[in-house]
Amino acid sequence: MKLHFDHALVARLLAHAQAASEHPPTYDQLVDPAFLKAGVSSRHPAGADVDRAKIPAGLMLVGDHGVYLMSNGYPGFSDAEGQANLVAYAVEADPRTRPDDWYDVKRASFGGDDGAEFLSADTIRKALEATVGSRLWIDVTPARISCPYLASPQKNRSGRPDGGSGKAQSE
Repeated sequence: MKLHFDHALVARLLAHAQAASEHPPTYDQLVDPAFLKAGVSSRHPAGADVDRAKIPAGLMLVGDHGVYLMSNGYPGFSDAEGQANLVAYAVEADPRTRPDDWYDVKRASFGGDDGAEFLSADTIRKALEATVGSRLWIDVTPARISCPYLASPQKNRSGRPDGGSGKAQSE
């Protein structure tokens, strides 16, 4: 299911994540030995065992009370009302504007369980570039997440770019 997000707000969230020097881990990153502090070797690491400077910048696609994107930068990106984290809700799954059907959209797209999936800064940047002038979209199913990107120009036999179609395609 394609979920649509405010382009400018997603760009602000990405800028926050990229400016941060630390990033809290997702569950998958928490158990990845590549992100542990030097000398830590645990089968069940805790948050304190992770070197937050090793976690890459990006956005979290979260499914809980709605579906939304948020910066993984630490400290969090406060919103205008002082909430700890500014988020960009999917238009289709925003409980503030779709109180009657956000939950059905959340289940159909993200699945029944709550959680968060990491999307790299490079993936989000490419999706933003591919959707300039419109809403950013992310195709989300319980089994897969894909974002649009602009295909690199194809080179002809002489090695020169042919131009490319400029159409968004899924990664």
